[in-house]
Amino acid sequence: MNFSTLGEFFYKLYNRCLLVMFIPIGVFLTVYYLLLVGKVTPILREEEVIQVILVVFPLLFIINLTIVHLVAASRFKALMPEPSLGIRLEKYLSAGFIRIKALAAGSVFMAIGLVLTGHPYFTIYFSISLLWLFFIWPTPGRVSKDLKLKGDEQKMVLTKGEAFRF
Repeated sequence: MNFSTLGEFFYKLYNRCLLVMFIPIGVFLTVYYLLLVGKVTPILREEEVIQVILVVFPLLFIINLTIVHLVAASRFKALMPEPSLGIRLEKYLSAGFIRIKALAAGSVFMAIGLVLTGHPYFTIYFSISLLWLFFIWPTPGRVSKDLKLKGDEQKMVLTKGEAFRF
Protein backbone atom coordinates (compact mmCIF):
# COMPACT_ATOMS: atom_id res chain seq x y z
CA MET A 1 0.00 0.00 0.00
CA ASN A 2 1.45 3.33 -1.03
CA PHE A 3 1.00 6.25 1.33
CA SER A 4 2.64 9.64 1.60
CA THR A 5 1.47 10.67 5.08
CA LEU A 6 0.54 8.86 8.25
CA GLY A 7 -2.98 10.23 7.97
CA GLU A 8 -3.28 8.61 4.56
CA PHE A 9 -1.82 5.36 5.95
CA PHE A 10 -4.47 5.15 8.67
CA TYR A 11 -7.23 6.21 6.28
CA LYS A 12 -6.39 3.37 3.89
CA LEU A 13 -5.90 0.92 6.75
CA TYR A 14 -9.29 1.77 8.27
CA ASN A 15 -11.01 1.45 4.90
CA ARG A 16 -9.55 -2.00 4.33
CA CYS A 17 -10.53 -3.15 7.80
CA LEU A 18 -14.07 -1.81 7.42
CA LEU A 19 -14.53 -3.53 4.07
CA VAL A 20 -13.39 -6.84 5.52
CA MET A 21 -15.71 -6.49 8.53
CA PHE A 22 -18.75 -5.55 6.42
CA ILE A 23 -18.70 -9.02 4.86
CA PRO A 24 -19.49 -10.98 8.06
CA ILE A 25 -21.94 -8.31 9.21
CA GLY A 26 -23.81 -8.54 5.91
CA VAL A 27 -23.77 -12.35 5.96
CA PHE A 28 -24.98 -12.52 9.55
CA LEU A 29 -27.75 -9.97 9.04
CA THR A 30 -28.92 -11.79 5.91
CA VAL A 31 -28.98 -15.14 7.69
CA TYR A 32 -30.74 -13.64 10.70
CA TYR A 33 -33.37 -12.00 8.51
CA LEU A 34 -34.00 -15.16 6.50
CA LEU A 35 -34.42 -17.17 9.69
CA LEU A 36 -36.68 -14.50 11.16
CA VAL A 37 -39.09 -14.42 8.21
CA GLY A 38 -39.03 -18.20 7.84
CA LYS A 39 -37.47 -18.45 4.39
CA VAL A 40 -34.71 -20.60 5.86
CA THR A 41 -35.15 -23.15 8.62
CA PRO A 42 -32.40 -24.46 10.89
CA ILE A 43 -30.70 -27.51 9.41
CA LEU A 44 -30.14 -29.45 12.64
CA ARG A 45 -33.00 -30.59 14.86
CA GLU A 46 -31.35 -32.94 17.41
CA GLU A 47 -30.94 -31.16 20.73
CA GLU A 48 -27.74 -33.05 21.65
CA VAL A 49 -26.02 -32.02 18.42
CA ILE A 50 -27.14 -28.40 18.89
CA GLN A 51 -25.72 -28.37 22.42
CA VAL A 52 -22.38 -29.68 21.14
CA ILE A 53 -22.28 -27.04 18.40
CA LEU A 54 -23.12 -24.32 20.95
CA VAL A 55 -19.92 -25.22 22.79
CA VAL A 56 -17.63 -26.26 19.93
CA PHE A 57 -18.12 -23.27 17.60
CA PRO A 58 -17.21 -20.58 20.15
CA LEU A 59 -14.35 -22.73 21.43
CA LEU A 60 -12.92 -23.06 17.91
CA PHE A 61 -13.38 -19.32 17.44
CA ILE A 62 -11.39 -18.56 20.60
CA ILE A 63 -8.65 -21.02 19.67
CA ASN A 64 -8.43 -19.50 16.19
CA LEU A 65 -8.13 -15.95 17.54
CA THR A 66 -5.54 -17.01 20.12
CA ILE A 67 -3.34 -18.65 17.49
CA VAL A 68 -3.70 -15.67 15.14
CA HIS A 69 -2.85 -13.18 17.87
CA LEU A 70 0.26 -15.17 18.82
CA VAL A 71 1.37 -15.32 15.19
CA ALA A 72 0.75 -11.58 14.77
CA ALA A 73 2.72 -10.83 17.96
CA SER A 74 5.69 -12.82 16.66
CA ARG A 75 5.52 -10.95 13.34
CA PHE A 76 5.43 -7.62 15.16
CA LYS A 77 8.50 -8.67 17.14
CA ALA A 78 10.29 -9.50 13.88
CA LEU A 79 9.59 -5.95 12.64
CA MET A 80 11.39 -4.28 15.55
CA PRO A 81 14.91 -4.32 14.00
CA GLU A 82 13.70 -2.48 10.86
CA PRO A 83 15.43 0.91 10.77
CA SER A 84 12.69 2.87 8.99
CA LEU A 85 9.25 3.65 10.42
CA GLY A 86 7.81 3.64 6.90
CA ILE A 87 9.04 0.11 6.26
CA ARG A 88 7.73 -1.08 9.63
CA LEU A 89 4.31 0.45 8.92
CA GLU A 90 4.24 -1.09 5.45
CA LYS A 91 4.99 -4.53 6.91
CA TYR A 92 2.55 -3.91 9.77
CA LEU A 93 -0.29 -4.00 7.27
CA SER A 94 0.06 -7.68 6.50
CA ALA A 95 0.82 -8.69 10.09
CA GLY A 96 -1.92 -6.59 11.67
CA PHE A 97 -4.49 -7.26 8.99
CA ILE A 98 -4.35 -10.99 9.76
CA ARG A 99 -6.14 -10.33 13.06
CA ILE A 100 -9.01 -8.54 11.33
CA LYS A 101 -9.33 -11.30 8.73
CA ALA A 102 -9.40 -14.00 11.43
CA LEU A 103 -12.09 -12.11 13.32
CA ALA A 104 -14.13 -11.75 10.14
CA ALA A 105 -13.79 -15.47 9.40
CA GLY A 106 -14.84 -16.34 12.94
CA SER A 107 -17.83 -14.04 12.67
CA VAL A 108 -18.93 -15.80 9.48
CA PHE A 109 -18.49 -19.04 11.42
CA MET A 110 -21.06 -17.74 13.92
CA ALA A 111 -23.49 -17.08 11.04
CA ILE A 112 -22.99 -20.69 9.92
CA GLY A 113 -23.79 -21.81 13.46
CA LEU A 114 -26.97 -19.75 13.35
CA VAL A 115 -28.03 -21.40 10.08
CA LEU A 116 -27.27 -24.86 11.42
CA THR A 117 -29.04 -24.51 14.76
CA GLY A 118 -31.22 -21.40 14.70
CA HIS A 119 -30.18 -20.88 18.33
CA PRO A 120 -30.15 -17.26 19.58
CA TYR A 121 -26.83 -17.80 21.39
CA PHE A 122 -25.08 -17.40 18.05
CA THR A 123 -26.39 -13.84 17.93
CA ILE A 124 -24.73 -13.24 21.29
CA TYR A 125 -21.51 -14.90 20.09
CA PHE A 126 -21.54 -12.72 16.98
CA SER A 127 -22.05 -9.59 19.09
CA ILE A 128 -19.13 -10.56 21.32
CA SER A 129 -16.94 -11.04 18.25
CA LEU A 130 -17.86 -7.53 17.09
CA LEU A 131 -17.01 -6.17 20.53
CA TRP A 132 -13.62 -7.85 20.27
CA LEU A 133 -13.07 -5.76 17.15
CA PHE A 134 -12.79 -2.67 19.35
CA PHE A 135 -9.80 -4.22 21.14
CA ILE A 136 -7.87 -5.12 18.00
CA TRP A 137 -8.81 -2.20 15.74
CA PRO A 138 -5.55 -0.69 14.41
CA THR A 139 -5.73 2.77 16.00
CA PRO A 140 -2.55 4.85 16.22
CA GLY A 141 -2.23 3.77 19.86
CA ARG A 142 -2.60 0.10 18.95
CA VAL A 143 -0.08 0.38 16.11
CA SER A 144 2.37 2.14 18.42
CA LYS A 145 1.91 -0.53 21.07
CA ASP A 146 2.19 -3.43 18.59
CA LEU A 147 5.38 -2.05 17.07
CA LYS A 148 6.72 -0.99 20.51
CA LEU A 149 7.49 2.50 19.26
CA LYS A 150 9.27 4.99 21.48
CA GLY A 151 10.16 8.66 21.39
CA ASP A 152 9.60 10.64 18.21
CA GLU A 153 8.32 7.64 16.26
CA GLN A 154 5.62 7.03 18.85
CA LYS A 155 4.68 10.69 18.92
CA MET A 156 4.54 10.79 15.13
CA VAL A 157 2.26 7.74 14.90
CA LEU A 158 -0.01 8.83 17.77
CA THR A 159 -0.59 12.24 16.16
CA LYS A 160 -0.60 10.83 12.60
CA GLY A 161 2.34 13.07 11.76
CA GLU A 162 0.70 16.31 12.95
CA ALA A 163 3.13 16.79 15.86
CA PHE A 164 5.99 17.62 13.48
CA ARG A 165 4.12 19.95 11.12
CA PHE A 166 4.97 23.60 11.03
